[in-house]
Amino acid sequence: MKSTIRQASVILGISLVAATLTSLFHPKRPPWFSIEDPASERWNLSVIEAKQLIAGGDELLWIDARGSEPYNEGHYPGAILLNTDNWGDLMFQNLDRLQSAMGKPVIVYCDGKGCDKSKEVAERLRELLGLDPVYILKGDWKEMAP
Repeated sequence: MKSTIRQASVILGISLVAATLTSLFHPKRPPWFSIEDPASERWNLSVIEAKQLIAGGDELLWIDARGSEPYNEGHYPGAILLNTDNWGDLMFQNLDRLQSAMGKPVIVYCDGKGCDKSKEVAERLRELLGLDPVYILKGDWKEMAP
């Protein structure tokens, strides 16, 4: 009985060492943590960077990706409402402003850092309308007040 337990312990120990070495050195090992795609990171804009863009004198189009109720309660001055829930209707209502934004920077925002609505709206604007550049504000739009 003692020798069986000893053999099982040795086999378990060898297995653990092999598994640990494989997880550390195998070329196709999965990542230990997830990082954001560097290609999409270039579209993120901090509040400070957005203020610098405004100070540069460029004409910007601001897009609020939240729902209509939060938009009506308050939004960045001059921002248009465009969200995924009412995409078709809002696109039609704002078509002139969107067309005039061709070749100009666009900043999409929602409710701060944890909100992914702005990311989806920005991707649609890039892919469907061909707007470029379309940035995502990483931070609270309320910090942008002049």
